[in-house]
This record gives sequence, C-alpha cells and structure tokens, in this order.
Amino acid sequence: MKKEYPRLSYHIECTDEVKQSVVNTMGTFQDIVAEKCVEYFERYRRRTFVTPKSYLSFIGGYKAIYKEKFANVGSLSERMRTGLAKLMEAEVSVNQLSKELVMKEKDLVVASKKADEVLLEVTMKAQAAEKVKMQVQKVKDKAQAIVDDIAIDKAAAEEKLEAARPALEEAEAALQDSITGETVELLEPYLDMEDYNLETAKKVCGNVAGLCSWTQAMAYFYGINKEVLPLKANLALQEGRLAAAQTELNNAQIQLDEKQMELDQVQAMYDSAMKEKQALLDDAEACRRKMNNATALIEGLGGEKLRWTASSKNFQNQIINLVGNVLLATGFLSYSGPFNQEYRNLLLQLWKKEMDNSKIPYSNDLNLTGMLVDNATVDEWNLQGLPNDDLSIQNGIIVTKASRYPLLIDPQGQGKIWIKNKEKNNGLQVNS
Repeated sequence: MKKEYPRLSYHIECTDEVKQSVVNTMGTFQDIVAEKCVEYFERYRRRTFVTPKSYLSFIGGYKAIYKEKFANVGSLSERMRTGLAKLMEAEVSVNQLSKELVMKEKDLVVASKKADEVLLEVTMKAQAAEKVKMQVQKVKDKAQAIVDDIAIDKAAAEEKLEAARPALEEAEAALQDSITGETVELLEPYLDMEDYNLETAKKVCGNVAGLCSWTQAMAYFYGINKEVLPLKANLALQEGRLAAAQTELNNAQIQLDEKQMELDQVQAMYDSAMKEKQALLDDAEACRRKMNNATALIEGLGGEKLRWTASSKNFQNQIINLVGNVLLATGFLSYSGPFNQEYRNLLLQLWKKEMDNSKIPYSNDLNLTGMLVDNATVDEWNLQGLPNDDLSIQNGIIVTKASRYPLLIDPQGQGKIWIKNKEKNNGLQVNS
C-alpha cells in the first residue's frame, strides 16, 4: 500500500493534480534513497542513512530553490514578453502612422492648393492696391505741395496783416466813418503842406484845430485800409484754397488707408494659409519621422523577434517544467552527497521514472550542474583548487547549495584546499 503524505502548502505553477503528485513523489524519493542506502552499503561497505530531518530539509530546499528559479525565469520571461509587446506596438504604430501619413499628405495637398490660390489672390490684389496706392500717392503728394505753398502764402499774408494791425487799430480808434478815395485826393494838397498840422492849427485858430487832426486821421486810415483789404481778401482766398487742398489730401489719405487695409487683410489670409500649410508640413514630417524610426526598429530587431518569440515559448515551457526540474535538483542536493557518481546517476534515473509515472513535467535535457551553478562560478572554483571533473563540481554544488553542512571524505585533501582558498577572505577558522 502506497504511503500518503501531507499536501505541499506552497504556490507552484501547476495543476492541483501535479502538485499532489509532487507531494507524493517527494516521499517516494526518500523511500528510493533509503533502499539504495542499504544496497550501497552491501556493495561498497559505506553506510549512509536518511531520516525525517532529511525529508524536512528536502521540502525546505524545494521551496527555496523553486522560489529562486521561478523568480529568475519569470523575470526573463517578462522581459521577453515586454520586448515582444513593444515590437508589436511598434508594428501597430507603423501601420497606424502609415495611414495617418496618407491622410496628412492629402490634407497637405489641399492646404498647398489653398495657399497657392490665396497667394494668387494676394498677388493680384497687391498689384491692384499698389497701382492705386501709386496714383493716390501722386494725388497726395500734389495736394501736399499745394498745402505747403498755400501755407507759405497764408503765412506771408498773415505776417503783413499783423504788421499793419497797429496802424489799422489806431486809425479805427480815431474815427468810425467811412472815407472814399476822391475825398483823400482832394485833401492831398493840404495834407502835403508843411504847416498842415495840429500845432499850427491851434496857433491859427484853436476852434478848428480838431478838424485838421480829423482830416489827417481819415487820410491815414484810408491808406492803411487800402493796403490791408487786399491782404484780408488774399488771406480768405488762401484759407479757402487750403481747406479745399486739405480735403483733397484727406480723401487721398482715406483711399490710401482703405487700400492698405485691403492689402493687409489679404496678406493676413495668405499668412494664415501658409501657417496652416507649414503646420501640416511639420505634422507630416513628425509622423514620417516616427514611422521611419519605428520601421528601423522593427527591421533592426526582425531577427530578434523570432528569437524572442522562441525564447518566450521556451520560458513558458521552463515554468511548466520547473516543478519537476526543481524536484530533481533538490533531490540531488538533499540525497546525492554520500554516493559516488554511479549511484548519483542511478538515483536520477529512478526519480525520473517515478516522475514519468506520476506525470510530473520536467526537462528531458535537464543539466543539473548548469541549473544550480553558472560557468563563471565553476571557473572561480577551479582557480581556487577544485578539480574540474563532474563529480568534483557536483560536490562543490552540494557544499555551497545544500541546506545542511556536509561532511567531506577527502583523502587527497583537494576539498580542504578548495574550501580554504574559497573562504580565506570570509574569516574561515581552521582547527588542526
């Protein structure tokens, strides 16, 4: 009757049936080793034992090694999956970018056509506006010249009028009556007389002296007014001409401003169209650059994709087979130490047969040495004095990986030399 063993209360990546088979097979491993211990003594007279402590160490070792290897394989698998996912994202991105680029190039053609049409309109309107501007500018320049000339004439008239203003005001203050040129001509013979003045008049006849002064003032007012009136008339004429010229100048400036505004509006339309076109160009170029980079990545990693895909599948298989591989590795560490190479191989064969019967998956090409230690560590052990044969390397693995301290049977002292060299920097204490 087959022994029943407690369930393994630890997560392993397998079905419940396989997990229970592992629990049962662990017990079977111990039973197989116990049988071979007897056989080994009968053949080589070397006694070895397995105890419940051995079985507990076997279980503890299995948990530790499975956790370590599962994390390692899981990490590598995740990296491969991440790499493949990135490649797939890049492929999807290239396809999407390719479609976007086609649409963007279509939009760019439309925008280019629109920009060309606006440019043609701008050119035509600019030429027309420039022509009008030139014509208006001529009118403006002419009007400005007239304004400038009139301003000079007006300034001259104002200067003369200003010069005559004191005399005019003095004459106007003397009298408020009008006087004609005929009257002035009749008075001229008297006015030209040397003694026709207010002082003489007062001496001759004081009562009529005021009449003498009045006639002189009338003649003086007439002379001043005769000179000022044309100046006033000319000033009024110049002011009229100036107002007309200024109106023409203002109208010309309005036309010029309107044409400039029209030209600015069309220029703004063109600038907007060119800005839109440039934005589409930049967007399309960025899209093309992304697509080229993604394509280069995909092409550069084309071979890697196949390898990563295969590796990813291999990692999945490793995870599936890990439950059995760790069982063999832990059995090797827990039980193989006392046996020679022949019996170690025999135990592995018997264990694999039992695992096949229990349908526990494992790798057919499993290399326990490669699973438990890397080549760099083995090379370091060899430099430290450990022989390079398979049995010695297995012994080195058991010494460094087993959960319990081993007792070395070392007639040639090779193991002692290796341990001393290996641990000399770790405070190793040696008792003679």
